Amino acid sequence: DCRLRPDGSYCTGKGSTNPDLTAGVELIYAGPHCHAPTCLSMELYNADTGRLLCRMEPTRGQSDQLYDEHGFLAIPPCLWGNESEGLQAPGLLSLDTTLLSIKRNNNTLGHTGEMASWQMRGVVIPKSKITDPVQTPLVTGRRGSLRSTENEDNER
Repeated sequence: DCRLRPDGSYCTGKGSTNPDLTAGVELIYAGPHCHAPTCLSMELYNADTGRLLCRMEPTRGQSDQLYDEHGFLAIPPCLWGNESEGLQAPGLLSLDTTLLSIKRNNNTLGHTGEMASWQMRGVVIPKSKITDPVQTPLVTGRRGSLRSTENEDNER
């Protein structure tokens, strides 16, 4: 029962922003967006726990072939879903979870308009659907790489 709002926007479902009714959101897609040629990596953290949710490094084009052209980047998303399909199960983020995004870029290359953003999709989980009160930890999806950030600055 989720009708269009009078202002034309979509709703997310009855009670979905009410913490008394909603356990949280299970993230199923997190796609980073940053601009070539300066983008080195992007990371998404649960700032409340320090847990790395998703880390991506762009794949740089290596040829003149379509979708692999020199000078272009491909940035695959992190995905979560059904384990029988080879994906990691999504974890539950509470409605008040604070997310932190870190983008690293090469500032020796001239490029105006530096920016970064995440496109994410999730499933709202009502409290009535939770059978296990222990929250499942959210970890990096199939195409993402979960990597320790310890001593990372020393490796660069």
